[in-house]
Order: sequence, then structure tokens, then C-alpha cells
Amino acid sequence: MHDDLSKEELIEEMEKRHGWIKTWLAFEVMATNRELTEKALKEHIEKLSKIKEVFVFEKNFKSIEKVENPPKNVPEAYSQIAEIKLLAKNLFTLISIVVAFGPSAIEILEPKELKVKIDEVQNIANTLAGLVHQFAQAGIGGMVIQPK
Repeated sequence: MHDDLSKEELIEEMEKRHGWIKTWLAFEVMATNRELTEKALKEHIEKLSKIKEVFVFEKNFKSIEKVENPPKNVPEAYSQIAEIKLLAKNLFTLISIVVAFGPSAIEILEPKELKVKIDEVQNIANTLAGLVHQFAQAGIGGMVIQPK
């Protein structure tokens, strides 16, 4: 995020990106101690903030909570949620963020309608197909076609 910008500068930067997709995203991280939890989530959001086709304009880090029922074989775990608002240049950028950064929840705030060029849809479809193939190769999903 651009923490160093004044409110007026932030508004000006957002206006430069008129037509971009305004989105709210929530991220959750769980780790074995408070410090690691905080560091991991902060670094994840910072990495996202550095993408050229993305403008993060709001970040809200919730308090770190001890997990009551941690995963099996994990004696103690802590969780933290971050909510962010950003502008994504286009639908391909937004889908790429979802695939690469794995938000827990997403809400598209604006625009209410979106006109998408066919080459952008093709790029999205190819990206998702590649991801499915990676899952299939790793043995954790995807479609494997077998002869009858």
C-alpha cells in the first residue's frame, strides 16, 4: 500500500486508475507462533502490493488469535486475518491474484458490469488450464483422461 500518500494524493492515484476493478479481499494465515503469523501475513500482502497492475489502497490487519483446535500434529497455532481493498488493472490481473495469493474471500465492489475482450478471457482460461495440469501432475487433482 502507499502508506506515505496523503488522502488527496491517494484519491488522485485512484482516479488515475479509473476503470480498474475495485475489489475487497480477505486473507488468513495460520502459523505455530505469533511472530511467524504476523510476519508471514505482512510479507504476503506486501508482495501483492508490489504488483505493477495492482493498487492496494487499504489494509486492515486483525488481531492475532490463538487457534482453539489446531490441525493434527500441531501442538499450538495462531491465526491472523487481513482485509485489503485494491484496484486491479483488468480481469486477468484479478484472476492471477486469486490463483497466486489465495485469498479466503473476495468481493468485487466496482464496476457493476465489465466488458471483457476475448483475448483476456483466453489468457484466463489458459492460466487456469495450466494450473489444473499442475495439480494433475502433482497427483492432487485435475482431470486425467483414461481409455475405456
